[in-house]
Amino acid sequence: MASRPWLLYAYPWMPFPRRVTIYLREKGIPLSLVTVVPVSDPQLGDAAPKAFPPRPAGSLPILAIPDSKSSGVESYSYVRQSLAIMNYLDELCDAGEHGFPRSRYSMRGEDAMSRAKVTGLMCLADELTVSWNPVRTFGTGAGTMAIPEASKEMLRWLHRTLATIETLFRDRDFSGLHEGGDQGPNMAEIVLYQFLEFTKDCYGKDMTKGPEQTELDVYGRGEAPTEYPKLSEFYDAFKSRKSAARDAFAGEVAGEKALKAMQTWLW
Repeated sequence: MASRPWLLYAYPWMPFPRRVTIYLREKGIPLSLVTVVPVSDPQLGDAAPKAFPPRPAGSLPILAIPDSKSSGVESYSYVRQSLAIMNYLDELCDAGEHGFPRSRYSMRGEDAMSRAKVTGLMCLADELTVSWNPVRTFGTGAGTMAIPEASKEMLRWLHRTLATIETLFRDRDFSGLHEGGDQGPNMAEIVLYQFLEFTKDCYGKDMTKGPEQTELDVYGRGEAPTEYPKLSEFYDAFKSRKSAARDAFAGEVAGEKALKAMQTWLW
């Protein structure tokens, strides 16, 4: 077991760190093993609480792993990027190393085919979160450049990806994913839920619904779907899980000023 807790530097309510905190809860990794260090929003100083070592340079989240003390100097090794952190921790849990709780099942997939399917969905889910940046940058009060038409066009491309996932979920039954059910999420589903939750909670956009009116898809090859019933089923099931509850005391809810900016749409 690690002699000192590992430190996860994170903006608690923001999307990429939020993935990892949901993952930690799903895996049952206690704060005594991985302590979440709540870094203040960039506009509010971008600093870690004084009780912790200074925030490492780079985009958050960052996992800081204590090295053996040398000459009394505290040093750390770092794992950066949310997906890398989750994959690294999942390998440790699968092997039961460093005192981490042994996995009930691998969130990355139990065999080559299931791992390929999880990776494929995770690529799509990660793409959604990354592609949201131009939507909000050009189309909301949280952005830096008001180009509403560009925002709307980028949103159409997100709907293309959502439609792809809807097709992948066509034969899935998510009843067991509800809290207390017999179906735990895989890593890709955590990433997907985080996107759907973030856009709804912070930007007021329910992305389980399609465009408000019928329109051609981005390639003009046919009508885009106007609703995603399987995505909605997935979201409702995952939202019921204890891991998905936002802890306002821990800073997992955006502040009033940030919410007002994010929910001010320019179109």
